[in-house]
Amino acid sequence: MNVGTWERGNAGTESHLSRQSRFYVPTCSRSHGRLLLLALAFASSAVAEPLSPARQREILRAALGAFDRAVEVARENPTQAVQLYRQAETDFLALREAGVRNAALEYNLGNVYFRLGDLGRAILHYRRAAALNPGDERLTANLRYARDRVEPRIAPSGESRLAQQLLFWHYGTSPAQRFWALIALTAAGWLSLFVWLRWRQRGVLIAGLVGAVAALAAGTSLLWQMHDQAHYPQAVIVGNETPLRLGRGEGSDLALKQSLGPGVELRILQQRGDWVEVRLPNDQTGWLPATAIERV
Repeated sequence: MNVGTWERGNAGTESHLSRQSRFYVPTCSRSHGRLLLLALAFASSAVAEPLSPARQREILRAALGAFDRAVEVARENPTQAVQLYRQAETDFLALREAGVRNAALEYNLGNVYFRLGDLGRAILHYRRAAALNPGDERLTANLRYARDRVEPRIAPSGESRLAQQLLFWHYGTSPAQRFWALIALTAAGWLSLFVWLRWRQRGVLIAGLVGAVAALAAGTSLLWQMHDQAHYPQAVIVGNETPLRLGRGEGSDLALKQSLGPGVELRILQQRGDWVEVRLPNDQTGWLPATAIERV
């Protein structure tokens, strides 16, 4: 399933620091809630024991309500707030396990985990939301806010930064957006060429060629991402203070003196047994326990 919408952020419930950092939280906004509930009503589950649409709506209301209550009581009663955040986590995960897949759900889960102090899983779910809805300002702000708290800070290599700048359209759009762009550009290109064959207008020919080239770029981008994800999937460290080692096993020498904290993002190069070889954004490689990371 791929349905849903963003829940509106309520800056009034945020701390002064969070407001400055543009960190948003979901609320039970009636207008946004109705849209997400309507989307859930048309969703279908592929799991063995699916939740009915009515039950999905019930769980969603409970999750959003628990989150909003947790935000309200966080200062006066932190213990109760944690319990409410855990309730929201359980309900959101129940929807996810029922087969619901959308950016709104991943965004809300990221907010829950950030509030619980689980930086690794917060970034993990923000990244999943970004894959489904890249370019959303609230999501971008939350992800940046969370990344600023990851230790150690690992800057991307110069080659990676250059590639992201040159191929901004590849990194700033989702596969679904590029797929539909491919369809539209291909249709427009062929239509323009057909018109040119009939009327021989130079402008139409140029438009057709531009559409064909753009369609080729979109298709190449999709194939490249599919190959990249299949061979080097992205992942996030969710374990606490995980040493990066030169080889498999706790007895191997350290690749870095400082352990990697939750939220560090990386790529998986290969897996052997209970260990995975990874590459960090700065191109440093090493081995980590498979249980310390989770794939985006």
